[in-house]
Amino acid sequence: MSFGDAIGEGFFNYANFNGRASRAEYWWWMLFAIAVVAVAAGIDLVAFPGWTLSPFAMLAVLAAALPSLSVTVRRLHDCGQAGWWVLLAVVAKVLFAAGVVAVLLEQPLHPWEGMGTAYVLVPLALIATLGAILIVLVLRPGDEGNNRYGPNRYAGS
Repeated sequence: MSFGDAIGEGFFNYANFNGRASRAEYWWWMLFAIAVVAVAAGIDLVAFPGWTLSPFAMLAVLAAALPSLSVTVRRLHDCGQAGWWVLLAVVAKVLFAAGVVAVLLEQPLHPWEGMGTAYVLVPLALIATLGAILIVLVLRPGDEGNNRYGPNRYAGS
């Protein structure tokens, strides 16, 4: 699958969490999404110097989030894995954000005293562990034949 085909598949299957995605489709889409966010961040640096918020980059991240989740789920399906792994990673990131907010609200001047570190480090360790698991899973080759998530579109006839 070429770079252009992968981008087309990403937009065509914008919110499709069924079926399978090849390694090429997954990695080409991720390269595209990262490049779009990087260009948007560069535009923010030029258009809004000194701003702490990056409006174009945030819009690019929001626009790429759903198709990136979708292609990741379909990539996991290609390897015979459940797409719920992605949901676990999202939940871990929400827990991390909630932990940071809780620590800053409770102890704004000295956030890392007491239990503050645990509220942040435990979800962060969970994110790192799930991230490593997801990387290993998406690097695996897909199932050669049909699996419970559908046929392999790229297998020879």
